[in-house]
Amino acid sequence: MTAPWLGLAPHYAGGMPKNSQEIPHAERRRKVLDEAVRQFEAGGYRATSVKAIAGALGLSSAAVHWYFPTKDDLFAEVLTSMFHAATAQATASPTSSGDPRAELISVLAELDPYKFLVREAYERLNSSPTLQAAYAEMLTWVDGRLIDAISRRVPEGADVALLADTAHVLLEGLLVSVRKTDRPVADMIDLLIDPLAAAAAARVTDLPPSS
Repeated sequence: MTAPWLGLAPHYAGGMPKNSQEIPHAERRRKVLDEAVRQFEAGGYRATSVKAIAGALGLSSAAVHWYFPTKDDLFAEVLTSMFHAATAQATASPTSSGDPRAELISVLAELDPYKFLVREAYERLNSSPTLQAAYAEMLTWVDGRLIDAISRRVPEGADVALLADTAHVLLEGLLVSVRKTDRPVADMIDLLIDPLAAAAAARVTDLPPSS
């Protein structure tokens, strides 16, 4: 399967430039990122090195570090590229756009084959502020979609905010768990939304009387 976040660099009408010095900065950076995606997908964080990525492109490690100062910076950019491609697809699709449940299912299903990479990022959060930021962006988005989906299923006045921490913990488990399962992502999301919505509905706050 070809990942949707690969091959996003522009093409040259007259063929590729003769050497890397003739390639615009953004294009060189994109080529490094595309190769990093391929190698991280194939071997994971631990088995992938900046030297190997550079070698595949005919570059020195120093050239790669010019664009991405550390391996963690490059890994964070890979994860962010994957996540942005998945969310762009979900929010543009007529079958999911505007529906927080459908968008959440679409993104998690798209990222499911790469959860081992998310898990490796999670394990390095204490070592890398860049990975912390990339991971936080993903978790904030999925948290928000889950809360929105629950909000649409409960009456006015239900205490949805009370469930935010629970939703956060459960979704984080879905993001980083590498346990193999044949259960569709949609089923797992509904198993989160339905009981959480029921719990929120059971905690409806007293509303002021209508004037």
